[in-house]
Amino acid sequence: MQNNLLPVLPASAGFGAVANPLYSGARFPKDPGAQPSITACVRYGWDDERNDINACADAINDGRWGYNNLQWYGLTYYHKWNDHWHVSTEAYYMQEYRVPNNQNAEAEYIYQNGGTPFSPQYIPFNAPAPVFCKNAASLTCSPTAIGTTGYLNYTPDTLNNISLRPEYYYDPNGWRTSTGVPSFYYSLSLGWQHWLSPQIEIRPEVGYYRSLGVKAFNGGPSNTGTGGATPGPSNYTVFGGGDVILHF
Repeated sequence: MQNNLLPVLPASAGFGAVANPLYSGARFPKDPGAQPSITACVRYGWDDERNDINACADAINDGRWGYNNLQWYGLTYYHKWNDHWHVSTEAYYMQEYRVPNNQNAEAEYIYQNGGTPFSPQYIPFNAPAPVFCKNAASLTCSPTAIGTTGYLNYTPDTLNNISLRPEYYYDPNGWRTSTGVPSFYYSLSLGWQHWLSPQIEIRPEVGYYRSLGVKAFNGGPSNTGTGGATPGPSNYTVFGGGDVILHF
């Protein structure tokens, strides 16, 4: 990340100020997430560990807009019926603070013209982008996202595992989804984990994803220096992928 001198707003921008209202000081912070953070969990298991519940807070700090500087709080539950069937579930809440508002003309001007450490002049692709705030008059807001997911796992033998994963996700600010479009999302995926040897594992997966109330898929890029995404022609997509893991 850049360590640049803060640019000022020229009078020609028409916002009636010359200082950058998003950042004070002489320079951008290199990485707002590079600071002391707290991670803590509480775990409880019972019935010979066939049931297990965990409550966690992950990387908690001041939550300033950064590269995945998430304030994450989650609850997980695991249950094992027998050696072939088990289930895992998770619900979580995330938040970040002081994220520029792409519905505000001044904040968008600052972002587009090098006034943030994540502006397209410094990170043209895959940088944290501004978000859709409810109040267009605000320069920044604190976006949130909530999600819940689960895995129903069937293990026929020691070399194979099949997972069915439903998921529900609410991204009201277009903050955490790759589409960059505010919406409710749900998905259903089927995955297979297979060990070819003690060192090599393959994991193919296919999934169906759908957005509710808006056609969020196959639109404009979520961040190529545009500060947001354009809704696409579809409210669903089908994804197929996989990976190979080498254990050593």
